[in-house]
Amino acid sequence: MTTRRSSAAARTRSLALCLYLAAWFGAAPAPAQSTAVVPSICAALPGNAAVSLPLRWSHGIMQVWIEASLLPTGFVGQTISGVRLRRSTLPFDTAYGPVQRTLTVRGAFWNIQAVQMTTSLTQNRPPALIDLFGPAPVAVAATAAPGAATVLGEEFLHVQFTTPLPVVAGTLCLEFETSDAPLQVSSEHWVDAVWMEDGVDEGYVAFVGDGSCTTQAVPTRLAWVGSAGPDVGTTTALQASGIPANGLVLAWVGLDPTTRPPGAGYLGFGGDFGFVEPALAGCHQWAPFDATWFGAADANGRFAVGLAVPATAALGTRLGFQVAWLDPARSGFLPFSFSNGAVLAVGSAAIGSRCATAFFPAGVTTSPWSAFRGQMPVLMLEH
Repeated sequence: MTTRRSSAAARTRSLALCLYLAAWFGAAPAPAQSTAVVPSICAALPGNAAVSLPLRWSHGIMQVWIEASLLPTGFVGQTISGVRLRRSTLPFDTAYGPVQRTLTVRGAFWNIQAVQMTTSLTQNRPPALIDLFGPAPVAVAATAAPGAATVLGEEFLHVQFTTPLPVVAGTLCLEFETSDAPLQVSSEHWVDAVWMEDGVDEGYVAFVGDGSCTTQAVPTRLAWVGSAGPDVGTTTALQASGIPANGLVLAWVGLDPTTRPPGAGYLGFGGDFGFVEPALAGCHQWAPFDATWFGAADANGRFAVGLAVPATAALGTRLGFQVAWLDPARSGFLPFSFSNGAVLAVGSAAIGSRCATAFFPAGVTTSPWSAFRGQMPVLMLEH
């Protein structure tokens, strides 16, 4: 049996208990927050480029236009409450130190195509442009250099809007301004980005890991050496380096590396080879063993990884590539050193010219460069 206390002291104790529990657990559950990665190909893959603003430059403006077709399905009616940006993980990126920037973020929607972006700061501003955040100082923590298992860069900038932006039909226009004059440009704080040069979408190449699973002094690194992207009906233009001269090389390719679950011959995307061979702990698998072939590096320790992509392949097909070379300095039953991974979306990354970016250094109103069609920072939009 329970009793109900009605004294003032009991009510006071009950109220105190309720306040304590509310403070501990939260008086009410916070509304669920979702994050949409734009462009969507970068939800699981890093960008193929990097941009200087809003962190590498201390004083300037970056304007970004993203057409509705790049935004999530059913986005109209949502409210954008914040944005996150992540650091670049391009090969040879270093650690970033802490930095503080005075930021203003503005935004609006309007009915205009990304290819219509100009070099004029004022002409690029929609009539309905509003301040979403700032100007206010934002502290950005230090980040480590990309490592052997790195896929996506750290989210090193998070701006929670003080004025959320309702999503309506049209092109999303965002403006990031840093106002810490005079203009200084650091060697760090590159922001992860994508760039389809001149808006031409011939496929996408992303690199994961750093190729440090080697006994050599330099990484075993896969790089794209083609003049165009990985299109259907062409041969992939990947090249591995950092292999001993004339060394024996194993190359392999697999379908859908980021979504393929672990199974026979695959530890999963970024799986640690130490699971099957303890001596290889810290070495990572980035591609399933769907097809393999052997060859020899040249006298300079390079190995061409060429694979004919059928003309009938579906646009956007994901292929993962990796190489390993026979390493006499290794012990165990898998005496290999391993490269980083390369993930290709052949023929199309679904970006094209549907985004554009313009840069305005140190308070100028006319950009010294043309608008960059097909370029944008990778955005994590909170809604």
